[in-house]
Amino acid sequence: MVLFNYTILRDTKDVLVITAPKSGAEIIPFLKTYVNLPGAIIFTIGFTALSNRYSQPQLFRGIVSSFLGFFALFATILYPARNFLHPNALCDTLATMLPASFAAPIAIFRNWTFSLFYMCAELWGSVVASLLF
Repeated sequence: MVLFNYTILRDTKDVLVITAPKSGAEIIPFLKTYVNLPGAIIFTIGFTALSNRYSQPQLFRGIVSSFLGFFALFATILYPARNFLHPNALCDTLATMLPASFAAPIAIFRNWTFSLFYMCAELWGSVVASLLF
């Protein structure tokens, strides 16, 4: 089941960010550098602290439950409310004020819920499939 979820998430995360409004494949390197890397570092620090307190089965259940909780939250609340949650007007203003080289970071900010989903899907593959499984 873990690997099935990994396969679905791996494909879905790319589709979400590439087809998002005023976004494209050019934001993926920025996502990997400025979203995934800090997310992985923060997760590693948290995982280290938790692994000193809890047994391996407790840690596995807690982390998998947290990930599944986020994905359920994304599917039921964040994705349906994306038009309300995404700061499109602010990003349009930023795009007119900043140079064109800021297009990818603005797209990440504009579609922040998709960027968060991308990070969690990447972490699922790294953490659950590799570290915990």
